[in-house]
Amino acid sequence: LEEGYLRRDINGRGYEAGERVSKLAMKLLSNQSGNNERHAILDAVVRDIGETCNIALPSAGTMLYLDRVESEWPLRIQLPTGSKVPLHCTASGKLYLSSLPRARRQRLIANLSMDKKSDNTITDPDELMAETDQIAKSKVGTDNEEFIPGMVAAAVPVTDSNGKLLATLATHGPVVRMNFDQAIGHVARLRRAAADLACVLA
Repeated sequence: LEEGYLRRDINGRGYEAGERVSKLAMKLLSNQSGNNERHAILDAVVRDIGETCNIALPSAGTMLYLDRVESEWPLRIQLPTGSKVPLHCTASGKLYLSSLPRARRQRLIANLSMDKKSDNTITDPDELMAETDQIAKSKVGTDNEEFIPGMVAAAVPVTDSNGKLLATLATHGPVVRMNFDQAIGHVARLRRAAADLACVLA
């Protein structure tokens, strides 16, 4: 525990991977032989969509950016690989929450620090549960200016052959170029890329 490889789980009755394990996993995934293929898939999606795309993994109560390709627009949000973003107000974070068994999700949400990042941030646990219930059905995470004012995002899951979430694939952009409906309109392209990424990450 002291060295950061393990930590108490949210119930305090067991253990889960600690921060050092998450960092080690990040290094391994970043250096694996599929890195170039993974990045090429992301790059192709960005060319088609015209906005920044990223792959994220759950890490110690946040989402960790594993890989990212920026759009060519001069106006963009800088969140480089290795950045961590909240669960409660990001498309990828809410998508990850929706993938958890409902009882576990409820416990996690009850213990989240749901800071208000913008006027649209959900800060009520019951409201976030309802939102993630809907996302569990649609399999599309959304961020309608909830994390950063003026930015929208959509995310889809990258899953293994059993449907277990391996990572999330998301696109985001400023509302001056991409409104919320347009972000959702990119879901079909994201899903095709997610299927390709599943072959690389699995």
